[in-house]
Amino acid sequence: MQNLSNSKNLKNLSDSPKLLNLLTKQSKEQYEKDLENETINIASNLIRINSVNPGFGGKGEVEEAQYIIKKMKEYAKKYNADLIIKEYNTTDENNIVRPNVVVDLDLNKENSLTIISHMDIVPEGDISLWDTNPYEPVIKNGKIYGRGSEDNGKGIVSSFLILKMILDEFKQKSLNPESDLKYNLRLIFVADEENGSTYGIRHLLKYEDELFKNGDVIIVPDFGVGHGNFVEIAEKQIMWIKFTIKGFQCHGSTPLKGINAGTMAFLFGDMLQKTLYKKYDTKDEIFTFPYSSFEPTIFKNSVENANTIPGNVEMYFDCRVLPNYDVDDVLKTIDNTILKFKRELPINLIYYSENLLNNIDVTYNVENLEKSGKLPENSKSIAEINNSIEKILGIEPKLCGMGGGTVAAPIRVKGYEAVVWGMGNETAHQPNENIDISDLLNMAKVYLAMIVKEDN
Repeated sequence: MQNLSNSKNLKNLSDSPKLLNLLTKQSKEQYEKDLENETINIASNLIRINSVNPGFGGKGEVEEAQYIIKKMKEYAKKYNADLIIKEYNTTDENNIVRPNVVVDLDLNKENSLTIISHMDIVPEGDISLWDTNPYEPVIKNGKIYGRGSEDNGKGIVSSFLILKMILDEFKQKSLNPESDLKYNLRLIFVADEENGSTYGIRHLLKYEDELFKNGDVIIVPDFGVGHGNFVEIAEKQIMWIKFTIKGFQCHGSTPLKGINAGTMAFLFGDMLQKTLYKKYDTKDEIFTFPYSSFEPTIFKNSVENANTIPGNVEMYFDCRVLPNYDVDDVLKTIDNTILKFKRELPINLIYYSENLLNNIDVTYNVENLEKSGKLPENSKSIAEINNSIEKILGIEPKLCGMGGGTVAAPIRVKGYEAVVWGMGNETAHQPNENIDISDLLNMAKVYLAMIVKEDN
């Protein structure tokens, strides 16, 4: 382990409510060092666990869940703390166990500060682009390198750290659980975030009444632009749609004997894209790209040689829809566009077999659908996180939206106030993924400030 006492941006525990008032200068410095060592230890152990999502060929999250449970039990024993640890496991279509872990520190409060992190990671990609082994932690210049260090190791590590700091406060008797804290602490670790969350947060929402309550403050630490400057309060709704275009295959030299499905795909894709962009053109400045987007991405052909006119083509659209729109309305627009396209096709084709027009078709399947919502800017969760960021980091965060998806989206759809916030170097999914050790510590201190009453 490398001593990180000189790491940039590492704040002292002056924000800790009462603990430092009971410690000498030497013991304060030692406590900071102990926190750093614990941060490095947990982050390193997580990087060594390959928890690549099975949807990408990995073995999944079981080993990581086992580590989290073991570590939580160590905390419970060390601090004589009554931690409630529950598992909400399921299995996927390949009979692979997909674990979800919930840890509660029940302080007899009406509501909870809930922090939700995901355990799965994406593959390392092209190994030649890495300077180090993706699954062996390397510490350099105050940063820790390895796959998952930022996405979403930062959420898991900072969750452990806030729990440790609270339990340390209790041990020093510098915090009274009854009078000094506002919320219970609930830590949730989910599977499958990187591949649609079917076996993660969407599975947990089956136990909604058990795990979520109006008035809870919910933080998803799966985002980080700069060092905590932005709080994400809205996500675009995501639809991945596969269109199957059916024409009739024939030789490339005899277009009158068939109907070119490739030409149909070009014509339909153009018509659909223009229709959707024109109809759903609202602008929302909270997003970096302030409009909905409807972009064709994948094309798959049924033939492999250049001299055959294809009879079947698959075309994918990636749709990112602003949360003020109803995605069901978008699907109705797609249905109407298909009908219009089929009616007008004879006008737009040049050479084709008129006898085969009754055989043409355009069908689609929604491969992925993630609805989302937008938090009102006066929501409780936004106020809590903003106040804590200003108090601990000394910056005034800006509210933003995101085109990608997190586990906050399905939670918001259910009406709960989930904000997405974190710190990081924006290296998620990249070679040489890394995060500053100081950011991991500061994230936990922001959480701590959220749970402690203002007069402390």
